[in-house]
Amino acid sequence: MISLRSIADTLQKSRRARVVTVALMGAGIGLGLSATPLFDTLELQTLDLRFRYGAHAEWADTSIVMIAVDQNSLDFIERNWGMKWPWPREYYGLLLEYLERGKPRLVAFDYDFSQQDVDRLEIDGAESDRAFAEAMARAGNVVLGLSLSIQEPGDQPGDSVLARHYGPTVSLPGELPRYDRAGAPLLLFQDAAAGLGVTNFSADADGIARRTPLVYSYRSNPLPHFALACLRAIHGAGEGPAGSPTTERPHYGEASVLQDGSLDQEGNRLVYWYGRGGPEGVFRYYSIHSLILSAAKMRQGLAPDVPPHHFRDKKLIVGGTAAGLYDFKPTPFTFLEQYPGMEIQATLLSNLLNGHSVTRLPWWLGAILTILLAFGTAFIFFRVHRIALAFLLVLGLGALSVATAMLAFRASSSWIPVVIPVFGIATTYALAAVESYAIEGRQKRVLRKAFNRYFSPNVVADILENADQLELGGKTIEATVYFSDIKDFTSIAEKFTPKDLVHFLNEYFSLASDVILKNEAMLDKYIGDAIMAIFGAPIPRADNATVACLTALEIQSALAAHHARPDRDPKMPTFVTRIGLNTGKMVVGNIGSNSRLDYTAIGDTVNLASRLEGVNKLFGTTILISETTHDQARDAIVARQLDFLRVKGKAIPVRIYELLGARGQVPPAVLEKIALFEEAIALYRHRKFTDASSLFQKVLTLDPHDGPSTTFVQRCAELERVELPEDWDGVFTLTSK
Repeated sequence: MISLRSIADTLQKSRRARVVTVALMGAGIGLGLSATPLFDTLELQTLDLRFRYGAHAEWADTSIVMIAVDQNSLDFIERNWGMKWPWPREYYGLLLEYLERGKPRLVAFDYDFSQQDVDRLEIDGAESDRAFAEAMARAGNVVLGLSLSIQEPGDQPGDSVLARHYGPTVSLPGELPRYDRAGAPLLLFQDAAAGLGVTNFSADADGIARRTPLVYSYRSNPLPHFALACLRAIHGAGEGPAGSPTTERPHYGEASVLQDGSLDQEGNRLVYWYGRGGPEGVFRYYSIHSLILSAAKMRQGLAPDVPPHHFRDKKLIVGGTAAGLYDFKPTPFTFLEQYPGMEIQATLLSNLLNGHSVTRLPWWLGAILTILLAFGTAFIFFRVHRIALAFLLVLGLGALSVATAMLAFRASSSWIPVVIPVFGIATTYALAAVESYAIEGRQKRVLRKAFNRYFSPNVVADILENADQLELGGKTIEATVYFSDIKDFTSIAEKFTPKDLVHFLNEYFSLASDVILKNEAMLDKYIGDAIMAIFGAPIPRADNATVACLTALEIQSALAAHHARPDRDPKMPTFVTRIGLNTGKMVVGNIGSNSRLDYTAIGDTVNLASRLEGVNKLFGTTILISETTHDQARDAIVARQLDFLRVKGKAIPVRIYELLGARGQVPPAVLEKIALFEEAIALYRHRKFTDASSLFQKVLTLDPHDGPSTTFVQRCAELERVELPEDWDGVFTLTSK
């Protein structure tokens, strides 16, 4: 039977075995993750980068022209003709009449024409619709859009779609997207139009529009995408509105684009993006008001601002670009310019007309590439003995694979995967490093060196024995944070020379640190006169809150015993330490920069512990703990609830407790004081401030130095003088740290 030790011995003796094992493991991990949504999204984002820096803007079809309802058009029409959006359909009829003189190949409206026109001033809505429909019928080259959706309970039934707009019927890969509700143009518009296409455009998981079906299933009938409907109108697939068939069949016709292998397994076609959108992008733009104004002038016998012959043989797409029309989609170029929805249609139409597509490398070729790169990485790592040089060579290998993918895309629109091969390189390199350190015994030496100054020798030994429980990166744990500082340290510091002050402070730190390390906590850092420690990290322990509370009490006791020693330096000041404890979730790990890292904890739990240490000043206490710490340690300690506070920087109030001693070790007089204090707090919560103040005074007769009672006597006097809101909940908000 083969044991792990025999495998380790084989790997140690055979460099070739190490290369093969590590390479296959690294490639296997990469390929295993290749089907996950995260890696698919990352790969799509690398495709976006290829479009941004490697697309051919000059490939965009210059015969496709945008006619934009932009903000200038909205303002011009409203200012000069008194019409707000939406405009009467008669305007579009006027536009078509003008364009017909220029003989364009196509006029496609990326609009919603599913509702009847409304009466506007002297313009009759029905008459306006008829004028538009008649203009479409005369033009014979108009394509309209419709949107598809799923019928939900309670929805109004969708619009009807004329059967002559169904198609194509060719066999396609995957299952067509199925819909049963249509937002279609009015029937008189459909009857006059040369084609009807679906304008739906869905985004990938990261919200970016990259691909679309070319055919949809509407009530079991095929409907073409808007761009495909435009292609059909241009190439004469089917019959025009007058019923006369056309015979022109350019090379990239309907059958070509549906069966040229550019559709993926789901029947989607990737869009080949040429560049940025908008008037400064790859397509020519005209503001629609300039064309409508030109049409009006021509009716009056005047010269147009834009001669219609500019549009001879052009494919015109009419749509909205004004911000208020909300027709923008996220694309790979959105970071440069908002991308109008109609330009997505134009881009896809240019793709279909000219055979532009993205060819994705088959998955098995991508797998072979990943395996080869993993073997190259492992070979470099185990053959090159200088770590820095090996790292640079592996980095160069990754850069070469990325550069090759970019050049292939630029040269032939080939999509070679980047993320999985690069991840395979990184994983292989990491596995090689881990395997090398494991075989040579370096891992334990690194861990011992890293943690020796944080923990007691016992904890370091535990870490080395349980290294599988340890993560050198960041991870979320539940632990207890300890914060302490010295009361009035600034005033004390002014009375001593720096040399003496450092000497006394080091004595204090040694005393407190010895207790913390003895109780197997992580000594995080010293901050001036403050100490931060974590109980329950990096090795978890279930009783971290209890140990933290008992450690705080032990430090106070040890400090008092130190000050009472007969051989104590008479010049040494009497240090009073204030402590804050909080238990909860936090992130623990190596945090910092490339040049300096600290193994520490961060998060709201840490911040609250620091705040609690400072709140001691308000109550004249020495140890405050949070509600979570109290709840976990309550069986081992004696504490009294002090207040319900909203500390600075946190919206949610927290209950705080004063830690008074270990259970079974608190004198009866202290227990009597706690009971009386709890009665007073109950009255305070019920707004009986006079009665509460009397009980707090009784507590002070038992213990004249009881800081919390003094604080509440003052607060009761202040609250009696103000009018409290009806929903006062007793929460006290701190305005300072």
